[in-house]
Amino acid sequence: MVDVTRASGAPLSVAALVVVASLASANGMPTDAPLAQPPTSVLLEDPELGQRWRALESEELPSRLWYLGWSGFLGAVVAAEVVIAATTDNQGAKINAYYNIGFSGAGMLAVLLLPPPATYGLDAIRAMPEETEEQRAAKGTALRELFDRAAKAERFYRSPLNHIIGLTVNAGLSAILYFGYKLGGRALLTLVAGSAIWEAQIWTHPTAARDAADALGKGPGLQARVVFLGNGLGIAGSF
Repeated sequence: MVDVTRASGAPLSVAALVVVASLASANGMPTDAPLAQPPTSVLLEDPELGQRWRALESEELPSRLWYLGWSGFLGAVVAAEVVIAATTDNQGAKINAYYNIGFSGAGMLAVLLLPPPATYGLDAIRAMPEETEEQRAAKGTALRELFDRAAKAERFYRSPLNHIIGLTVNAGLSAILYFGYKLGGRALLTLVAGSAIWEAQIWTHPTAARDAADALGKGPGLQARVVFLGNGLGIAGSF
C-alpha cells in the first residue's frame, strides 16, 4: 500500500525549500546597491523652466474644457438661430436670428482658430527629444515661447480692452436692431445676453501662465484698469 501522505508531501516539501532558498538569496542581496535613476527632464531640472512647465500643465485641461465648451456652446447657438430663421414667420425674430448667426459664428471661429496656447501645445513639447545639450536647449526654448504666448493671451483676455471690445460689439449689434429695425426688446436682450456671454468667456479663461509670469518678475509692463469717478469713468495705468 502506498503512503499517500508521504507521496503528496514530497513535492510540497521541495517547493517549500525552493521558496525558502529564494527568500534567503533575496535577503542576502546588498541593500545599498544603487538603483538606476531616470534622467531628469530639462523641463523640471531648471527651476525657472519648471515653474513655467507646471503652470502650463495646470491649465492644460481647463484650457481644453474652455476651448471645447465655448466652441460647442457658440456652435449650438448658431444651429438654433439657423432653425429659427428657417422656421419662424415672425419678421423680427427672423432678422434677429440672421444677425445672431453672423456674430455667434464669428465668435465660434475666433475660439476655434485661436485656442489658448496650452490647449494642445504641450504635446509637441513632451514629444521633443532631450538626449543632447542642443536638444535640451531647443526644448527649453520651445517651452519659453509657448509660456510667453499663453501669458500674453491671458493678459489680453483679462484686460480692460477686451471688456470694452465686448461691450462695443454688443452695443453696436443692439443699435442696429433698435435704430435700423425698431426692435427695442430684442435690442435690449441682445445687449444684456451678448455682454453676459462675452464676460463669461473672459472670466472662465485660464490664467495660470499669466500668474506664473508675474511671479517670475515678468509682469505685464503697462497696466490699465477702469476706475469709477464721481462724474463718470476713467482709466488708470501703471508701469
